Amino acid sequence: MPAGGFYEWQMLPDAPKQPWFIGLADTEVMPFAALWDRSVRADGTAIESVAIITLPANELMASIHGEKRMPAILHMEDVETWLTGTPEHAKAALIPFPDERLRAYKVSPRVNSPKNDDASLMEELG
Repeated sequence: MPAGGFYEWQMLPDAPKQPWFIGLADTEVMPFAALWDRSVRADGTAIESVAIITLPANELMASIHGEKRMPAILHMEDVETWLTGTPEHAKAALIPFPDERLRAYKVSPRVNSPKNDDASLMEELG
């Protein structure tokens, strides 16, 4: 699943949670390992679903949100394997993504509301 990045929220003592944007340091497209399914109800209505695979958090992610997991980010050379390879080869592509290949910065708390949906949500707080 291609994405520009994702948000994580840092829990702060006695303060509102602080959102962070996480993206790749060297490119605009971040490929997540994901599973997709399409099912059809008896009335013919199609339901499409997606689930992003998670892996143990790297050090950067653990420092931001303290949780023990993060999205499985594929290396670009592993995308084709994930999409067309054997299950064993696809599973081998699920490796922790290195901290130094990510960029992370604080963004506006406007991301906390789904009514806000514009490119400025990904801008770094200055």
